[in-house]
Amino acid sequence: MIISILLVILATLVLLSVGKAIDKIKIRLSGNDYIDFQIKYQLVLLFSALLLLLINALCTGSDFWPYLAIGDINAVAEKMALFGIQQGDRWMQTGLSLSVVITLVTAIFMYFQVKRQQVKWNLLFSGMGWILLFALTNALGEELIFRVGIVVPLKGLLAPVVIYGVSAVLFGIPHYWGMPSGVIGAFLAGILGYVLAKSVDETQGFFWAWAIHFLQDVVIIGAAYLGKGNKEWK
Repeated sequence: MIISILLVILATLVLLSVGKAIDKIKIRLSGNDYIDFQIKYQLVLLFSALLLLLINALCTGSDFWPYLAIGDINAVAEKMALFGIQQGDRWMQTGLSLSVVITLVTAIFMYFQVKRQQVKWNLLFSGMGWILLFALTNALGEELIFRVGIVVPLKGLLAPVVIYGVSAVLFGIPHYWGMPSGVIGAFLAGILGYVLAKSVDETQGFFWAWAIHFLQDVVIIGAAYLGKGNKEWK
C-alpha cells in the first residue's frame, strides 16, 4: 500500500519538475512553442505512467490488466448525494450526466481565467487537432497514474471511500500549480479525482474515467492553447 502511494507521489514530483528540463530540449517539432512543449511533456507523462504501473505490478503483485479495459460501463453505482447519484443508479446514465455537468463547470471556470487575457477565439479551431490529441494522451497518462495506479493496488486493503479520497488528494494537490490553478483549481481537481476513482472501482474498468477526464482536458488544454499557443507560427 505504502509503495503504491509513494510511486504516485514520485511520478507527480517528476511531472511537476520536468517542465524546465523540457524547455532545454531545443528540438523543433511543429514551429509553435506551446505545441512543441506539449508533445515532449506528453511523451514524458506516458512513459512515467507505464513505468509506474510496471514497478507497481512487480512490487505489489497487482494485476492491472483487467482495469485497462472498458469495464462494465453500465454497472450499478453506489450512492453519492453530492453528485445526485442514487443507490442503484447505472453508470451509463451517471457517466453521461457527470460528463455534461463536470465539463460545464470546468468550461465556466476556464472561461473566466481566459477572459482576462486578450485571445483570438477564432484561432482555437486551427489547433483543435492538437488539442484533442493532447487531451487524449494527458487523460490517459493521468488516469493510469492517479486512478488505476491507486485503485487497483489499494483495493481490498482500504475502504472504497478511503481509496477515492487518496486519489482525490494526490490528484488535487499538484493541480494547485496546474490548470485550473490555485486553491479552487486544486479543489475541483480533487472532486474530479474522487468521482473518477469511484467509476474505476465500480465499473472495474477505465472507460468513464478516461472519457470524463478527456472532456475536461479538451476544455483546459483548449484554454491553455488560447492563452499560450495561439501565437504566429514560426
